Amino acid sequence: MIQAPVGFHCPVCLKQAQRARPVQRTRYGARTGSDRPMVTYAAIALCAVVYLLQLAAVYLPSPLGQAPDVTGLFAYAPVYTAAWYPDPEPWRMLTSAVLHSPSSAIHILFNMMALWFIGRVVEPAVGGLRFAALLVLSALGGSVAVMYLSDPWVHTVGASGAVFGLFGALFILLRSSGAQTGGLVALVAVNMVIGFMPGLNISWQGHLGGLLTGLLCAGIIAYAPRGRLRGLWQACGLAGVGVLLLAAAWAGSGLVSPYESILL
Repeated sequence: MIQAPVGFHCPVCLKQAQRARPVQRTRYGARTGSDRPMVTYAAIALCAVVYLLQLAAVYLPSPLGQAPDVTGLFAYAPVYTAAWYPDPEPWRMLTSAVLHSPSSAIHILFNMMALWFIGRVVEPAVGGLRFAALLVLSALGGSVAVMYLSDPWVHTVGASGAVFGLFGALFILLRSSGAQTGGLVALVAVNMVIGFMPGLNISWQGHLGGLLTGLLCAGIIAYAPRGRLRGLWQACGLAGVGVLLLAAAWAGSGLVSPYESILL
């Protein structure tokens, strides 16, 4: 028997009552009761570890030779997915999102701070799996935009595409709940304008692609029909976004030709 504030409860009866109790969920289908944004923590930890590896390649040569150039191995430029490229490396479209400029600590600090503040709000609201899908798809969306709008030979690194995807997602979640969005819109607008300033080497293309992808994914999560099939609707919608991005990446792989590469 289990002691209760009043009397004792049968363990079997208590478990049956707990199973019969309806699961409490947020407005967007996530289970309530756990506010720890574990995916956010994991993403920040991954970026931090990779950044240390990047620094090691630059500043800490190993006794057996120079440490592997992590930045060169996993950074993204559209040329790596070109149809004529000898060995296409499309995974760079995602791996570049966990890299940051080794010469500027501000780059990773800004992205991780934004991920920390927004992730702690968005992840508990939508759930860990939806949040992970949002991050990955936003990062991929940023790389797709880079593919279509950037110089094919310019390398890009950083989680900015995923972070701007979270900005877009937070906007949709706030709008769907009737909250004010003016401050968020101003913040995003300022950061987008900064991306266009010459000399800063900021990939506004990645920001734009991540933002649009985040808006789309969050719209699917927030406005999926409620009911028992809501999770299925959300999963199918997010999977559809992934298919569209992969199709766009495949189509964009033929944008750069060997002749254009000679001119560049």
